[in-house]
Amino acid sequence: MFSIRRFGLIAALIVIGAYCTASRAADSVVGSWRLVSWVEVETESKSVHAPFGDNPTGVITYTPDGRMSLFIIDPKRKPAAGPKATDAEADELYRTMITYSGAYSIEGNKVTHKIEFSWNQAWTGTNQQRFVEVKDNQLIIKTPPIISPVSGKESVHTLVWERVK
Repeated sequence: MFSIRRFGLIAALIVIGAYCTASRAADSVVGSWRLVSWVEVETESKSVHAPFGDNPTGVITYTPDGRMSLFIIDPKRKPAAGPKATDAEADELYRTMITYSGAYSIEGNKVTHKIEFSWNQAWTGTNQQRFVEVKDNQLIIKTPPIISPVSGKESVHTLVWERVK
């Protein structure tokens, strides 16, 4: 009887510990983060690119209630000449941004973005899994191999973010 209680207590402590660790991981990403760098490495050629240059602009926000949004733009992005973009200007504006929003969940070092709407309709309704690491005031997000929305080639992307204070 004693060993059954001990086993039950140990099992409960393991479950509580795992829940608290997952909760701390989720809490550690909560907030707004400004993009510091973004590098993609092509899986086949190993070529390294900075899709929006050395100083990309962006913000990602994770809320405590499980919502997220991401917005990245190329800092060299040019505005339309008038209040309504021409087809060519609209095409260029589309190609110089990435934005989506939805829910998120965290399991260990993996975050899943459950995309509810996106700049790229092909991503809407999909789950995008990422690997996350929080170090001091930096959030590092790494993708598994994906087809790059910028280059169109299979790549692994590493994005480094700093907490907005």
